[in-house]
Amino acid sequence: MNIETPDLSHLWPALLAAVPSVLIIIAGAVLANILIGRTLLLIARRTSFTEQEIGPVRRVIKWVITVIALVLIFGAFGLNMGGVWGVLSTILAMVAIGFVAVWSVLSNTLCTLIIMIFRPFAVGDEVEFAGEPVKGRVIDLNFIYTSLDAGDGTVLQVPNNLFFQRVLRRRHARQAVSAAVHLRTKLPDAPEPRPATAR
Repeated sequence: MNIETPDLSHLWPALLAAVPSVLIIIAGAVLANILIGRTLLLIARRTSFTEQEIGPVRRVIKWVITVIALVLIFGAFGLNMGGVWGVLSTILAMVAIGFVAVWSVLSNTLCTLIIMIFRPFAVGDEVEFAGEPVKGRVIDLNFIYTSLDAGDGTVLQVPNNLFFQRVLRRRHARQAVSAAVHLRTKLPDAPEPRPATAR
C-alpha cells in the first residue's frame, strides 16, 4: 500500500524567510531576561529584600517573557494567534493593575534613585517643607522613606516621593554624606579572610 505524503516544498520559502525574525525575537527575549534579572538583583542588594524574596518575581517575569516570545515566534511563522493574544492581553492587564496597586512603593524607589543622582539633600542636612510643619535633620535614607530628627526626640519618616511634590528648604551640614554613599555604607561588607595558622 502506497501512502502519499503531502508536498511541503512550498512551505520552505516561508519558513526560511521567518528565520531572521525568529532569531531576533529569541535574542531580544534572552537580553530582556538578563537585564531584568540583573536589575532585580541590584534592587535586592540595595534594599532590605533578599534574593530569595526577589526569586518569585524573577520567575514570573521570565515566564511572561517566554510566553510573549513564543507568541511572536508563532506569528512570525504565519500562524494565527489572535486568541492567544487576547488571553495574553488579559494577563498583562491584571499585572498592570497589580503594579498600580504598589505604585507608591515603586514611586518611592524611583525617587530614591533620583535623590542619589541629583542630590537635593544629603544625610546630615537640615530640611524643611515650606509652609508645612515638617522639618528636621536627615539621619537616615532608604529606598522607601527618609528619616528626619525633629529635634524634640521624635523621628519623622517622610516618603521619598514627597520631596518632589513640595518646596524644600535645605541647610547644608558641615559633614554631609550623600545618599549614594550612605546607602552604600549600609550594605554589609564582605568578611575579611582569616590568616592561615601554622600547624
